[in-house]
Amino acid sequence: MSQLRLSFLLPLVAFGILALVGGMALYGTLSGSRDPTQLPSVFIDKPAPQTNLPRLVQTGSATGNNVSVTMFQGKPVLVNFFASWCAPCRAEAPALEMLSKRVAIFGIAYKDRGEDTTAFLQQYGNPFQAIGMDADGRTGIEWGVYGVPETYLLDANGVVKLRHAGPLTRGVLESTVFPALEALGS
Repeated sequence: MSQLRLSFLLPLVAFGILALVGGMALYGTLSGSRDPTQLPSVFIDKPAPQTNLPRLVQTGSATGNNVSVTMFQGKPVLVNFFASWCAPCRAEAPALEMLSKRVAIFGIAYKDRGEDTTAFLQQYGNPFQAIGMDADGRTGIEWGVYGVPETYLLDANGVVKLRHAGPLTRGVLESTVFPALEALGS
């Protein structure tokens, strides 16, 4: 009987530990309390990957077939990877709206469908000056994206100055993003 209990309890304890670690990681991501340097980017102080994506076509707003990071050359820009299926992306919508008054934001819809992205923007607002569709996730791989949301700050020359994995919150804006923008003169 003792052997039976041990064979039942051991996997249960292992699952409990795994669930606890996963829950703590999820809480850190959703609350924005996770240290953004925890997942460093190899692109810091290097040119951003050349990105040329199909433009999200919304009724009446299509101005071309593709969008690119080079559209923002000459001024700082935030590149934000997001998705309609991403709960933390919904949570960061107010922070992105606040940031859009201060800096241009290039949105990249990661592994999403155009109609779902459009519905997401209608519900949570559209702080983006341009939106590219990364339907297969290749651009995310080129940038080293671990998951969405993920945000990069580029200087006027297209050099990556900051990377933040996880949702942008008021605390992240005040402690990390605003100082980085000020260092760029924005």
